[in-house]
Amino acid sequence: MGRTTETNSLEVRWFGEGPTPRDLDEWIAGLGSVESASRTDLYLSPPTASFNLKLRREGGEFVELKRRLGGPERRSFAPDVTGDVEQWYKWSFSLDHSPSLWTSERTGLWLPVRKARTLHALDAADLPSSGASLSDEDVTAHVELTAVTASSATAWTVGLEVAGRAEALAGAFAAVASEVFGEPFPVDLSAEQSVGYSEWLRRLAADSRAAAEVLVPSNRNE
Repeated sequence: MGRTTETNSLEVRWFGEGPTPRDLDEWIAGLGSVESASRTDLYLSPPTASFNLKLRREGGEFVELKRRLGGPERRSFAPDVTGDVEQWYKWSFSLDHSPSLWTSERTGLWLPVRKARTLHALDAADLPSSGASLSDEDVTAHVELTAVTASSATAWTVGLEVAGRAEALAGAFAAVASEVFGEPFPVDLSAEQSVGYSEWLRRLAADSRAAAEVLVPSNRNE
């Protein structure tokens, strides 16, 4: 296992069912320069909404562990945009080999999630009224629109993440969110849609359980 990267962030995310609405594609394209990429992540079916473990292939092999430190805290960002803000801490470990879980998995507890993500990184130039929140406080921010497929579910997700020092996060997040959601948003984003990846996956896999072959006999009929 190689170098460890740590990230402390405030995040808000929404999920919608079905293909990505065209209005959202046009919205993120209109923000400025974007990066688009597709990949598949392999998630351990989360036991709770506050824990997230996945394998990622993007410029190498990585294992990522996230733990929710705070929230969800409900906030209204605009008349049609209400979401639950969460604080997450992430450890990302680079690997020097490809885990066999990608090709051989006995437990039935790992879920591949295919993603086609468009990301817009924000800087001070994007935030004329609050740019100091990024340039002076040493924080980073991005907004993303991602089409996701897992099991038989097709969905889309909009997410805003602000990362950096703990003392800087609250002010920077508020400033960035006010800019991102300051204009009329192209679709309604409701509180009911606002969950993190862990909760979305937990609901998706609510009826799943470990494969019988890895359970002791007394646990197979529970």
